[in-house]
Amino acid sequence: MKVLVLGLPRTGTQSLADALIQLGISPIYHMREVGKNQHQALWIEAIDAKFEGIGAPWKREDFERILSGFQGVADYPASIFPAELAAAYPEAAVILSIRSEDKWYDSMLATLVHAHRRREKSDDASSSPMATLSRKYHHHCWGDDFEVTGRAFFREHNALVRELGRDRKFLEWQPQDGWGPLCEFLGVEAPVEGTPFPRSDDWVEYKKMVERERLATAGQE
Repeated sequence: MKVLVLGLPRTGTQSLADALIQLGISPIYHMREVGKNQHQALWIEAIDAKFEGIGAPWKREDFERILSGFQGVADYPASIFPAELAAAYPEAAVILSIRSEDKWYDSMLATLVHAHRRREKSDDASSSPMATLSRKYHHHCWGDDFEVTGRAFFREHNALVRELGRDRKFLEWQPQDGWGPLCEFLGVEAPVEGTPFPRSDDWVEYKKMVERERLATAGQE
């Protein structure tokens, strides 16, 4: 394992994952890998061990059941386990991806939180493996009340990752920083001048769909 990106979702984690791949650190384990590899049950097992005391806390050999072969991690579910991953992979550099608290809060409400609440109202809410995983982390991370506790969780999480980075190779990075600080931190050459930094967002189509539904509803009033 080379890099642990331990910032929360909606802090540029997908763009950062794609940038690391362009820089030769590949593959990167991102949320999109969960369903592709049918890892939902394993992550639920890890969450149960961490928050519910079901089984022993996960160590390297446990995470390797999911992360073997990957050179980095980014986004949820991995960043639910900052201390555990930092201990499991002491050789890995740590990156804390950040953005302003207000922008993060608004983005979370428009994506992960909105989609979770929408899913919970659907017919397959009880049977979908991804829904079960989502239900677990929404409960344990912000107590199913993001509006009330989300901001505090953001601050506490970032403070913890900064503390974890005190005695190892550590970078605090935000999307507008682009290639420069990242390449210097990793000790690699920057891409050819003019190469745009990835601006990846798996939620673009979801947000468009929600907006279309909002406009359709407004038109019926």
